Amino acid sequence: MEFSQVNQQIILDINKGKESAFSILYDSYFTYLCVYATTYLFDPDEAKEVVNDVFVHIWYRRGGLTYPIHSYLLCSVKNGCLNYIRSLRTRERIIDEYREELLRMQEEFCIEDYSPLQELEVNELKQQVENIVKSLPEKCRIIFEKYLYSGISPQEIADELGISVNTVRVQIKNAMDKMKMQLGSAIVILLLFLLKK
Repeated sequence: MEFSQVNQQIILDINKGKESAFSILYDSYFTYLCVYATTYLFDPDEAKEVVNDVFVHIWYRRGGLTYPIHSYLLCSVKNGCLNYIRSLRTRERIIDEYREELLRMQEEFCIEDYSPLQELEVNELKQQVENIVKSLPEKCRIIFEKYLYSGISPQEIADELGISVNTVRVQIKNAMDKMKMQLGSAIVILLLFLLKK
């Protein structure tokens, strides 16, 4: 890491919009900041995304950078990690809310001795769900099928497919949103049926 290359003139040149100066800053700090971000996120791929976002922000907001920049970069990456963690918690909560709603509805059906299949034809129901699942992009479909039909956790899916758990959660949420958009309130009944398969 050649932090010494990043002097006051480099910062001034970045503020003037010189791409060559920005490249020097990027090359000097990228690996170091990725390692730094990984200490917060424990995921090298997500750490790289956060660091790249920081550099994109610096470039588009150039004009007000000051020297020295080291502390500013560390603070920006740390804040980026914090924002990422908060957004991840929100996505986890959304998925958990879907699961919680399913459990609540299942409990109500048991108490009321009511079967949602009394009003729906089983074959038609299965076909609707299968059509929606088949229409999902391949990566999303594979993840969602594992989550829905096998009942395994996002972490287990991530481990099996060798991808980040965040990617799994985002794909599950995308699939759930599509089902909800196409089926409306019927999604709960449909998913209850499928989860009991």
